[in-house]
Amino acid sequence: MQKKFKQALKDITDICKFEHWLRFYFLQETDQQLQLVIPEKALEHINQNYERLSGLAREMNQHFLTPEISQKMMIEYIGKTLDGPVYDHDLVNSILNSKTFEAEITAFHIWSDVHADQLEHEVKDFQEWMQLFEAWKRTEKGQNLLQSLQTPSSNTTETTQ
Repeated sequence: MQKKFKQALKDITDICKFEHWLRFYFLQETDQQLQLVIPEKALEHINQNYERLSGLAREMNQHFLTPEISQKMMIEYIGKTLDGPVYDHDLVNSILNSKTFEAEITAFHIWSDVHADQLEHEVKDFQEWMQLFEAWKRTEKGQNLLQSLQTPSSNTTETTQ
C-alpha cells in the first residue's frame, strides 16, 4: 500500500508541477488577460517527451487563465487521467488532502520562486526542472524546509495554483 501511495503521490504532484512549469514559461498577457500560449515547436516536444502530461498542455493551450481556472483544469485532468483509470478514488482523494502532498507542492512553489531569476533566462525542459528541484531537496535548506512543512505544528497556508 505504501508503494502505491508513493507512486500515486508522484504522479499527482508531477501533474501539478507540470502545470506550474507551463504557466511559468508560456503564460502571456493578452488584452489585459493571461493566456497560455505554447509555441508549436514546444508543444511537439511536450507531446513526444511527456505523453502522460501532454494532454494537460493541449487542454490548457490558448486558454485565458485565472488561478481558479488553472486549478480547475489541473484537478479535472488528475480526475480524468488518474482518478479511476489508474488509482482508486479514495487514494487520489487522500493524497490531494495529505500533508505530504501539501508539503511537496509548497516546497516546489517556494523553490521555483527563489530560483525564478535563474529559470527565466531560457526555457528549461520540464525534466531539467525536476532534476534541479530534486537536487535542491537534498540540500540542507531543502531538507529543513520539507521537514518544517511536514511537521504538524508548522504554520503553512493552503496551496493555490
